[in-house]
This record gives sequence, C-alpha cells and structure tokens, in this order.
Amino acid sequence: MRSPITIVMRKELKDALRDKRSVMAAMSYAFFGPLLMAVAFYVLISQLTDTSDVKIDIEGAEYAPAFVAHLERQGIAERDEPWPAGQQPITLAIAPDWAESIATAQPAKVTLTADFSSQKQRTDIRRVESAVEGYTAQLSYIRLQMRGIDPRVTQGIDLVKHDTATKGSRAAILLGSVLIFILLSVFFSGMNVAIDTSAGERERNSLELLLSQPLTTNQLVWGKALAASAFAMFGGFLSAILIPFIFKLLPLHEIGISIALAWPMILLIVALLVPLALLATALQLFVSFRAKSFKEAQTYISLLLMAPMLVVFGVEFARVKNQILYYLPLTGQHQALLDIIKGESLQWGAMAISAIATVLVSMLLLRLISRMLSSEKVVFGL
Repeated sequence: MRSPITIVMRKELKDALRDKRSVMAAMSYAFFGPLLMAVAFYVLISQLTDTSDVKIDIEGAEYAPAFVAHLERQGIAERDEPWPAGQQPITLAIAPDWAESIATAQPAKVTLTADFSSQKQRTDIRRVESAVEGYTAQLSYIRLQMRGIDPRVTQGIDLVKHDTATKGSRAAILLGSVLIFILLSVFFSGMNVAIDTSAGERERNSLELLLSQPLTTNQLVWGKALAASAFAMFGGFLSAILIPFIFKLLPLHEIGISIALAWPMILLIVALLVPLALLATALQLFVSFRAKSFKEAQTYISLLLMAPMLVVFGVEFARVKNQILYYLPLTGQHQALLDIIKGESLQWGAMAISAIATVLVSMLLLRLISRMLSSEKVVFGL
C-alpha cells in the first residue's frame, strides 16, 4: 500500500506536468540564465583579447613624430573616420612646445580626453594610457643615461612576482556569479508549482477536499513539498549540466582560465542542491499559504526571491571570509561550489553540517505549515 505522502506527491506532479507553464518555468531559468551569462562573458573576453588597433584622434602629431611612431607600434593609430553616433571620442593632444620640453628635459604635456566612465571604451583608454606610460619610461631612462646615471637607481625594489594561481582559481573569480545561477535555479524552477499547489488549490476550492481525505496535514504538506522540490531539483540539475557544457564553448583559454568539471564533481554539485531545493520549496509554500490569494502569493514570493540573491551576492562581492559561512544554509552550498570550481580540497564535515542545517530548517518550516492548515483562516484564505 502506498503511503499518503507518495500519493499526494504523484497527484501534484501529474497536475504540474499538465501545466506547461510550470514545466517551461523550470526549464527557462535553468537554460537561459547560463546562456545569457555565457554571451556576456564571450563579449567580455572578446574585448579583453582584442588585438586590433585602437583608433583615436591625435592633435599635434606633427610636433612629436617619434612619439606618434611609438604609439603606432603599440597599436594606437590616428583615426581617419568620424566617430559613431553616441560614442565619445578619445583624443590625445600634444602640446606645441613638445620639442622644447624634450630638449630641456622638462615634462612634455600630453592631454588625454575621453569618457573614463564608459564601459565599452575602458579597454581602449587603458591601452592608450599604457602606451604613453611606456614612452614616458623610455624618456626617463634616456635622460638618466645621458647624465651618466644608471637608470636602475630609481628602482628601489625589484619585485619579482610568482603567480601560484591555478586555472581553476582564476575560473572561480569569473564564475562566482555563474554559480549564483545554479543556486538560484532551485528557487525559480519550483516556484510556480509551489504557488499552484498552495494558493492555487485554495482558490480552486480543492484544498479543503484534500484535507477531508484520510491523511494528516503533515503528510499533505510533505507530499506537496516533495512534488515542488522535484521541479526545483530538475532546474538545478539542468543548470549543473548545462553550465560546464556551455562554458567549454567559450575561448576561456585566451585569458588563462580553464573549466574542467568531471562527472563526479557535477554529481556532487547536484547532491549539494538537494537540501537547498527542499528549503526553497518550504519557504515558498510557507509564504504562499500565508498569502490570501494567488496573486498576493506571487507578489510575496517575488520579494522572497530577493533574499537568497542578496545573501549570495553580498557574500560574493563583499568578499566576506568567515568559516561560519561553510556551516550555514545557502552560504554553505555556495562556498562548497566555489571550492569545487577552484579545485581546492573540500570541507566534507562543513558540507554535511550545512546540508543537515538546511534540512532541519526546511522540516521546521513544513511543520509550521502543517499547523497553519489546522486554522480555517489559512484554509479558506480569510
């Protein structure tokens, strides 16, 4: 004989699968999220590795032909066509007294005019600055040598850098934001099912019919939670599979980054998402049953989705480093995913504690929902 929890779960899964909106919602975020990030990274890599000449306006080029020749060797060429509409020009103005300043060993004035806040032109501006700084260093060395001074006296310390970063640790810097998509996929993918099985059933007047069946409210809530969690895990599984595949198609090797996730690591990522999927579903069911209507539940859950985003983004961009993050729900899974990407040794004990804590919080929420369903106000949305 099947358990009541299994019967409720199968019933909710059948209802959800009939609703194409729920299926598409589970697939859309998990698929299009990583795809959009891959497109953004492709554009970024193209900008970082672009070796084509930077064409700028050069005023007073006739005053410093040697300087202009140096710029051309560095890939900075004088522009001979008008700037596109909406794009601010980059102008390098050479002072008319260039020759006099060079002859008297005085600083020659060069003015760089550009929109330094422009994201699109940031790489071009930096290349122009580097070319000018390189020529400045050459002039300084020549002036010191002409005075019989070893240019090395200006270099107080010879700093030698040994980069011990692996391709995996470099990948973690870039893919930290992508990991957020994996975590949030479990929150988005099961959202519609969680709302439909709670506030939706109440509006269809089928919730009281289910409560009249020979099963406890706890069994009913667990059946609904497992059904919604299945959709949440489906979205998480898609993200975990698609992200390594999609990013293998990107030219990450051009910026010294490599992503190589073996199947055991991908399965470990999926396993990390299991307790998180249950937590996401429990939170969404709790909010949905507290809401008085289907639309109100959608509004509240949309706000609820901001919470995990703020937590993960806050930890990621604020660079919070605290060992307790490994033991907490959500942040524990995030830290574990980062360690997997970096190729570092995993803290199995912390991962287990985080998973247990996540499951316990989920069980507590589901228990509260079970008690809520004993109230007529919650059942009838009063």
